[in-house]
Amino acid sequence: MPQTYPRFLFEHIETMPRPQLEELQTARLLKIIDSAYKNSPLIQQAWDAAGVHPRDIRSLEDFQKKAPFFDKDSIRHYRDTYNDPCGGLIRLDNPRVTAIATTSGTTGDPTPMPRRFRTSSEEGYIRDHWHIGARPGDYVILPVFTFRAGASNGFSAMNEAGMTPVVFDHHPNAIPRIVEAIKRFRPSMIGLVSSPLLLGFEQYFKNHPEIDPKALFSSLKGSVYGGEQLSPRMKAMTDSWGLELFETTALGDVVSATQCRAHDGFHAYEDLALVECLDPITDKPVADGEVGEMVVTNINDPLLAMVRFRTDDLVTINRDPCSCGRTHLRFHIVGRKSDQIQVQGRNILPRDLRSLIEQQHETQAGLFQIIKSSAQMEQLSLRIGYDPALLTNSTDELINRLRDLVAAHLGVPVRVELTHNDELLKLGPPHKIPRVTKQ
Repeated sequence: MPQTYPRFLFEHIETMPRPQLEELQTARLLKIIDSAYKNSPLIQQAWDAAGVHPRDIRSLEDFQKKAPFFDKDSIRHYRDTYNDPCGGLIRLDNPRVTAIATTSGTTGDPTPMPRRFRTSSEEGYIRDHWHIGARPGDYVILPVFTFRAGASNGFSAMNEAGMTPVVFDHHPNAIPRIVEAIKRFRPSMIGLVSSPLLLGFEQYFKNHPEIDPKALFSSLKGSVYGGEQLSPRMKAMTDSWGLELFETTALGDVVSATQCRAHDGFHAYEDLALVECLDPITDKPVADGEVGEMVVTNINDPLLAMVRFRTDDLVTINRDPCSCGRTHLRFHIVGRKSDQIQVQGRNILPRDLRSLIEQQHETQAGLFQIIKSSAQMEQLSLRIGYDPALLTNSTDELINRLRDLVAAHLGVPVRVELTHNDELLKLGPPHKIPRVTKQ
């Protein structure tokens, strides 16, 4: 008789009634702020400057009223001022640190992230894997990033859940080996794919017409997808392969946040992180459903001193129970504050452009950058990647076509420069490129 498993890996936590969840958050918060103050020179400096001490915080209301904010620039400033490679997030002699990872650095230089053996993101992803359908005894294809030591610093959560990771470099060059591993191990899911990896699969299938993507992926319950928002073309392509994608993002570099099968926002595990949604100007809480900046506090990992971290992400939040059964909040990303530009008074985000660019045959990879010369511009400047093998006319004709398409859609003047897709892919980590650049 087949083994029967619960819907969720930690059902009592993932379906906890909100009053109990908020009690748990408060208890963990009061414990973690004391640890962060003692172990993080950056947090201690920020709290001392604000005239606040952890003993002044007795409730969530106290925390929201008194605790100071910090952001990535604060980490970089501390790092450069004190020549501290960890940016003041941890004392380097702390024996509990097992690795130093970094963020991807697509919006600036990478942020150092002290790691312990079991990270909050590992806790989050194993819950996501279980929800997607991975079970004890299953293999999971896991393409990992070299810049994220935390992603390959141990697989304790996956191993404890009885799953076996089959690990590859997260790069299109690894796709032939990944394909062979899928054939051999018949995994239940792929731990993480990105746009460049999907583009690599697309090219691989074009070069190997004897391989049926649906047959290849038939053992998969799904795959986590990250790096940037899933575009309509990418979704249509993976749907045609029979591969369901679950988008994921970072919850303020504290923990992962991933879609469930309802595909109605990213689930934030509120036993691992406290989430606030604040007006970017006044710092006052905004109502659920209204756009605000997401501010995140770690309440689980004793080494991660992320206390009231301003993420730069503009989001809307929904705290209603999800149809999947979870009670933890969900959020939708509107865009990054730093990615928003103004052209002749119109606010423009990268998400406004991607589907337009993907519609053109030569630029279907959707690779582009907004060149931001100032906060307010009179003309939208774009660098767009194209595939020379797909060019049906001259590059001048393609430039004019793209310029006219974007200008008609956005109602602003547009300048377009073309570059090969491969050149754009060199500008960022393997899973995404910087969508807004100053040069």
